[in-house]
Amino acid sequence: MIVTIAGQILVSLGLVFSLIGLYSVLAYKNFYARVVITSKIDTMGFITLIFGMMLLSGSWIVVLKLTIILLFDLLTSPLATTGLAHSAFQSGYKIRKDFGRG
Repeated sequence: MIVTIAGQILVSLGLVFSLIGLYSVLAYKNFYARVVITSKIDTMGFITLIFGMMLLSGSWIVVLKLTIILLFDLLTSPLATTGLAHSAFQSGYKIRKDFGRG
């Protein structure tokens, strides 16, 4: 009972983090700010979502598969973000002077 409630709370929190990441894409003007903030927030959302799904699953094999998926995402997401920002910088994408929102 407590494990189910904790799992549901973590899944809901993961979805909230993902929605905050979606908002940050729309709110910030600077490309580099968008990339960094969205990467961090979406990774937090994915981690909490996977942990919630681990708590909700009743099988150890499902937990093992979710752990493999989580490790794969934790290894590839920072590399993809770095590659995206680096390729934008190498192609000559200029940083805007207005770092704020709006």
